[in-house]
Amino acid sequence: MNSNFGNQEQGQSAAEAHEVENQPTEKTANHTAEARVTDKRRGAPDREVVPIEDGQDSPEDSTNDQTVVFSEVEFLQTKLRESEEKRAEAEREVRDFAERFRYAQARLKAETDEQRARLQRTFDQKLEAARGDIVAGLLDTLDNLKRAVAAAEKSDNKNSDFASLLDGVRATAAMFEAKMQSLGLSAVPAAGQEFNPEVHEAVEIVPVPKDEDNQVIEEFQTGYKFGDRLLRPARVRVGRANE
Repeated sequence: MNSNFGNQEQGQSAAEAHEVENQPTEKTANHTAEARVTDKRRGAPDREVVPIEDGQDSPEDSTNDQTVVFSEVEFLQTKLRESEEKRAEAEREVRDFAERFRYAQARLKAETDEQRARLQRTFDQKLEAARGDIVAGLLDTLDNLKRAVAAAEKSDNKNSDFASLLDGVRATAAMFEAKMQSLGLSAVPAAGQEFNPEVHEAVEIVPVPKDEDNQVIEEFQTGYKFGDRLLRPARVRVGRANE
């Protein structure tokens, strides 16, 4: 009986070993069948499918990415050109504004200088006219002093007191005339000059030789000018030659 029991155990062990050997063979066969099915799909005539590894982009995705990059570059380049154009335009406007400002500044300075010069000329003219009026008002005083000297010189009184008084009046008249001349007063030339109606006033005409025709023979009252302004003409006697 022990012998039979041992034989049975050996038979079971052999059977189990046979089953274990058969199991891997079946898995291998199934895997082969699946591989054959997959190979059959990839080899279909309609479309060839290329396996894509994990983490690798497809050609279509790469093309789209490149298009997006190119579009962004073109957009940035366009914006850059617009910015440069705006900057150039702004620089032109600044230059134009600076040029207009310099022109306006120069024009304002010229107008200001011209206005200042015109005001100065007006002021000088008014000042000169006022000084001339003052000097003209003193001519009568000068005439009276000269008349007093002329009358005293024709007097028959020759005592020392009279002579001293005459010298004093003569010196006063000369000093007064010199002071007025320092202010701009000048006498109009008359005696021996050719008659000039602009500065001479003829109060008498007398016959004279031909070589003295139209000449001032005698001065009755001295004429004066203040600068270029005639304060009063000289009152004179004029000679006229007979034809």
